[in-house]
Amino acid sequence: MNIRWKTFTKIMPHLLIWALMILCFVFAPDLFTRIFIQNGKPLQIDASIPAESDRIHLVIEDLVPYVKDGENLYELIGWSFILPDEGSLPEQFIREVVLVSNERTYFFAVRSGRREPDLPSEFKDMDINFDTLGLSALITEDTIKPGKYRIGVAFRNAADGSAFYWDKPVYYLVKTPNTLRLERK
Repeated sequence: MNIRWKTFTKIMPHLLIWALMILCFVFAPDLFTRIFIQNGKPLQIDASIPAESDRIHLVIEDLVPYVKDGENLYELIGWSFILPDEGSLPEQFIREVVLVSNERTYFFAVRSGRREPDLPSEFKDMDINFDTLGLSALITEDTIKPGKYRIGVAFRNAADGSAFYWDKPVYYLVKTPNTLRLERK
C-alpha cells in the first residue's frame, strides 16, 4: 500500500496539470471572447426569427476586414429598407442582421449609413431615405461557431413591438475554423 501511495502522489500533480491544460484548451477561446472582446458580439443568440415579410428588400455587397479599438473584426456591408404599412414610418424600425444555420441563429446590431445604390425601377418613385439605407454590421470571427449561415435582416418596430424578417436573395456567411467568407447563390 505504501508503494501505491507514493506512486499516486508522484503522478497526481501531472494528472492535474494535464486536466487543467485540456480544460484551458477547450474553454479558453469562448472565455476570452466573452471577457475581452467588446465589438462585433451578437445581440442575441438562438432567439426566434420574426415572421417573413416581402415588404423588405435586402442586398449584401461585401464582407471586409475591419479594425475597431484594436480588435480584428469583419464588416458586413449592404443596404436594406422596408416598405411599412400605412400609419408606420420607416424611421420607427430598428434593423438587425440575422445569421441563420440549422443549429444556431445570431442577431447583430446594424449601423446605418448613406448609400445610393442602383435601385430597381419600381422603387425609383418611392420616398426612400438614402441616409439610413446603408447597413453595416460588425462581426467578430470568434463569436460564431463554424458553419454555413444564411444572411437575413430583421426589422423591429420600436413603436408597437412587431418584427419582420427577410433573407432573399440568398447570401451565405461561411465560417470555418480559420476563415470567414461571403458566398452568393
